[in-house]
Amino acid sequence: MLPKCFAMSSWEQWCTFQPSGLLSFTHWCTPPPPPPGWVKFNVDASVRPNAVAGLGVVARDHVGKLLLVAGSLVEQWDVTRAEILAATAIRAAVEDWMFNMDGIIIEGDCRNAIKWLQGAFNRLNKLHLTTEGPDLSFLLDFRQVLFSNVPRQCNQPADFCADYASFGNFMWKACDDRNVPPSFLSLLRGDSDQA
Repeated sequence: MLPKCFAMSSWEQWCTFQPSGLLSFTHWCTPPPPPPGWVKFNVDASVRPNAVAGLGVVARDHVGKLLLVAGSLVEQWDVTRAEILAATAIRAAVEDWMFNMDGIIIEGDCRNAIKWLQGAFNRLNKLHLTTEGPDLSFLLDFRQVLFSNVPRQCNQPADFCADYASFGNFMWKACDDRNVPPSFLSLLRGDSDQA
């Protein structure tokens, strides 16, 4: 009865087909925690008029525990391309133990970038090896990879990191790090309260 059902990932189906009597889309489905054994990477990009882009990555586990936060500065003027680069920026943030997880979810608020990533990364036809653009082959080291588009208001911590990265590269592996801005921690608390 649902023709798109088989073309969508099970994660997207879970989000799409929730009963209407449950909480609103923003609070129930987005941002959903990943299933146990998965890591969720929220990514975003912030492009400045001078063709400098900040790329932000926020990684959390299934209970919402912050695993790491990273930002990098690149030269890029195209917003969609910068959003795609933000998704590939997780390569620098991935730790070895993450490859042993059941899978990862890469979440972003740019629909065009997520569509491109979904189309380019296809384990069956190896399109990711022949597609022009960033190299996605490192994603093959994960057991499963899902891409998810979320509303902008649900991606605020990654957006903050992208803006912050416009001033230079950074990586925080613990929230108690003295370099972590209190405003970022406040965004994380607000994000958790919504879920």
